[in-house]
Amino acid sequence: MSTLSVPSESTAKAVYTPPPQPRNRLGPRWKNALLALVGLPWQRRLARAALYVPRIRWWENKFDNFSDEELKSYSLRLRGRARGGEALNKLIPEAFGLVCVAAKRHLGLRPFDVQLAAGVVMHQGGLAELATGEGKTLCATLPAYLNALEGKGVHVTTVNDYLARRDAELMGPIYRALGLSVGVIQMNMPDQERHPIYRCDITYGTASEFGFDFLRDRLKAAGTKGQDAPFWDPWLRAGAPPAKEDAFTQRGHHYAIVDEADNIFIDEARTPLIISSPTRPATEEEQIVFLWADQLVRRMKPNEHFFFDVEKQKLVLNMAGMQLARYSNPPSGPHGKAMDKLEEAIEQALHAHYRFRRDQHYMIDKGKVIIIDEFTGRRMPDRHWREGLHQAVEAKEGVQINHPADHAAQITYQSYFRLYKKLAGMTGTALQNRWEIRRVYKIWVVCVPTNRPVIREQWPDRVFPNEEAKFNAVVEEVMRLKSLGRSVLIGTRSVEKSEKLSELLTAAGITHQVLNARQHEQEAKIVAEAGLHGRVTIATNMAGRGTDIKPAPEVLAAGGLHVLGTERHEALRIDRQLAGRAGRQGDPGSAQFFLSLEDELLEGLGPKKQEKWKEFGRRGGQRDWDQYLYLFRRAQRRVERRHYKNRVDLLVHEKQRQEILKDLGADPYVD
Repeated sequence: MSTLSVPSESTAKAVYTPPPQPRNRLGPRWKNALLALVGLPWQRRLARAALYVPRIRWWENKFDNFSDEELKSYSLRLRGRARGGEALNKLIPEAFGLVCVAAKRHLGLRPFDVQLAAGVVMHQGGLAELATGEGKTLCATLPAYLNALEGKGVHVTTVNDYLARRDAELMGPIYRALGLSVGVIQMNMPDQERHPIYRCDITYGTASEFGFDFLRDRLKAAGTKGQDAPFWDPWLRAGAPPAKEDAFTQRGHHYAIVDEADNIFIDEARTPLIISSPTRPATEEEQIVFLWADQLVRRMKPNEHFFFDVEKQKLVLNMAGMQLARYSNPPSGPHGKAMDKLEEAIEQALHAHYRFRRDQHYMIDKGKVIIIDEFTGRRMPDRHWREGLHQAVEAKEGVQINHPADHAAQITYQSYFRLYKKLAGMTGTALQNRWEIRRVYKIWVVCVPTNRPVIREQWPDRVFPNEEAKFNAVVEEVMRLKSLGRSVLIGTRSVEKSEKLSELLTAAGITHQVLNARQHEQEAKIVAEAGLHGRVTIATNMAGRGTDIKPAPEVLAAGGLHVLGTERHEALRIDRQLAGRAGRQGDPGSAQFFLSLEDELLEGLGPKKQEKWKEFGRRGGQRDWDQYLYLFRRAQRRVERRHYKNRVDLLVHEKQRQEILKDLGADPYVD
């Protein structure tokens, strides 16, 4: 094989003739060259990325004539150049060209120009906003391959185990064809299996698993007082002998690509990752406080014994509630607590009864309380609520109460992802939070145009007086769409609502599938069939991110997939993700939301106003209910502002905690 020299841009332009494609969505080269110099920060990044596209296509044309062995051989030469110190930016055209050819041969997919530009943006440490359906999974292979050439490991994070496993299996042939290894981390995987996977060139996994593995390594380091501290952590190694790399699961934080970055950077960022000591069943004596608080709360009445603090989002005892607690035979003895601690236990029990709903926030499986992730709709069996809340829910449901675990180590997503030398991300919905992402993670959000114009129709929201009227309208709408040959995806916010709607559809004689935390094992099959002719699928947020529903040809001819949301979510981004299941890659499709005055979102207006509108809706009547749509927009904005404040408070608290521990000479992540 002859040695290839890097072509100049003029040569690349003269030699390369692109195949027929949709019109160039990245704009003319002269405009990109101008924006690369004088545009806004995100415009400059996209413009500079677009300038690489012609040279990438030139190399792609060259590599098309190579055999599989020649491709792998050339990839190994690139790896040698990268490890020899050559700048990765100089290798972009060749590396991306190799990935394009490998993707065509092994997957039958050819990255579009916009995907190439997004890949360059991510390689250079940006967050690419790609519209839903634009092929983010394939796009991630471009910067992942390029940065893996340095041999320091690349982490590709997703929001759940299913997507991590799916992406690693789908994209694995590309990496292996180019001589790189790929592995996937899954929940409950033992350490001896994780260790070799982290030594792969590219490792897929969920953000939480990466974070927990980091904390486990810190605990190992703290347990040996720095003697076996990670070789990549100079702070722990200060004054310690050379570290043993094999003693730790991870091998550093070189480069990470965060898929569905808005979910991880924004939604999940309100909850820190915490490793606790192993749980054990509580003894009868240890259960006394939780059972007493649970029985007491069942006797309490809202606004009489407690009130809802909207600002702090807490249920707080008033004077009457405190008096009731004092004269309700509080537990005493060695397992009793001081009255202020008993009041905290009561407040947690109030949250368990009034704020946490079964089959929405948690489910009962084999006598255990399993948390359901409110953003993804998935089971989280390894998570527990803190500060006695988990025990309060167990007491409420009458299952085995576990002893509260002690915290061993913790870190927030904000702190964890800032450990990486270079960080990138991709999502379909991050623009509205671009300034927060910039301040916290030091990366720009860059909007990448779609390959084909989006022709999805967003039908106006409809408002109904109560849930019964809304669900009846949903059934009628499904019957109408089904008769037209459309496939329908119905989105719900909880397992309970999905099952209630399923009963109504069954009563109406409508055949359908249900995807929620109870049917998680059948997810791949249900998603694969959701685009078939006349198919109706009810799904929680499990189908709201990362799922690719491919409508059948006859469905596309009838108008494509229709997404019918039965509630608005706490953030507009989540609504956009659900609607984005339809009309992908320029296909026809439509989306609409049906709302009612009994929807959970109206909690954002405060409990009194929510109850007022609920009662108003229950009375029903003939009126234009759509005029109350402004209530949902107002509530959504208030909830988003409250969540932002919570994230800021958590970030400040985490910084203060780490500074205090460092001043004490302790590990900032180990309690």
